[in-house]
Amino acid sequence: MPTPTGDGKPRRLTIAQIAERANVSPSAVSFALNGRPGVSPKTRERILEVVRQANWRPNYAAQALSKSRAGVIGVVTIREPGQPLWSASFGGHFLAGVQSALAEHGVLLILHTVQSLDEEAQLYECWLGQRRVDGVLVINPRVTDPRLEELDRIDLPAVVVGDTREQSDLSCVWTDDEDAAHIAVEHLARLGHRHVARIGGDPELLHFAIRERAFKAAAQDARVKMNAETLDADATAAERVRELAAAPVNPLTGVIVEDIEFAVHLTGALRQLGISVPGDISVLAWDDSPAATLLTPALTVLHRDITEYGRLAADQLIEAIESGERRSIRGTSTRLVRRDSTGPVGHPVSGAGSPPPPE
Repeated sequence: MPTPTGDGKPRRLTIAQIAERANVSPSAVSFALNGRPGVSPKTRERILEVVRQANWRPNYAAQALSKSRAGVIGVVTIREPGQPLWSASFGGHFLAGVQSALAEHGVLLILHTVQSLDEEAQLYECWLGQRRVDGVLVINPRVTDPRLEELDRIDLPAVVVGDTREQSDLSCVWTDDEDAAHIAVEHLARLGHRHVARIGGDPELLHFAIRERAFKAAAQDARVKMNAETLDADATAAERVRELAAAPVNPLTGVIVEDIEFAVHLTGALRQLGISVPGDISVLAWDDSPAATLLTPALTVLHRDITEYGRLAADQLIEAIESGERRSIRGTSTRLVRRDSTGPVGHPVSGAGSPPPPE
């Protein structure tokens, strides 16, 4: 166990304390922890056992000083002046996870904004030349993304937050959007929906492009014949939904909205148009937030642990900086949280907040 301090809080073991517990010299501990020759396998295992029992983690900040590192990682976002950094449902939770993981290693975070991909690529090279950061998390990869090639060229440690396995061998952390799309479509198919629309985002963003393909594939794989289409997430979306829902043949009965804030907006806009949710249209949102439960009806959502996703990305970057290795790992899984905004086709609405029928 970590050594307690005077105020009762655990304190990180020092190299000297590990050496004392393992009955070896401090230099032997340093050799063992850094994977260097100079200690026998038996001695190395004894040292590592002490480390495991103490739940000890290396002090990254101290290592940064000894290895001429900055002890800092960077995150760059592209946005127009006056625009928010990210959607509140994703960005805040993701960065909280990143910061939590970095704090355990004594690493600082730089958050920088630019207005173009080219500007971001130039910033990476500047950071590397000035030793401002030890690595970067790459957010919102594009379908065609020059940043990946630039990071590979300058050999700056990086982890891409998104599934770029087909584009680059840079490390990436990703969530299975194909599985999530199948969960959403299957849920609506079981409720009798035969015409479902997807309201997505910028098709140049890789995760939206992956979801577009996954949505169409899930509709084809559904146990019933399903008409699936994509609508724009703009001011005309609610009116377009109303038009499709009023079609005399195969009317639209469900929508999957890939931005939780827009799903909240759309639900309110549909109600203003006299459209019942879920009586006329079922609404299912991608990702979750407190706002999903504050409106009536509460939104059915695809839920994933975004904070844990951020922790995983940061841990993966620390590992890439330490080892130089590149690997791709699946991040958090997605599950359906059923609330009141989805229901059977043609099912009468018994009132706001009524429990949905069992699947």
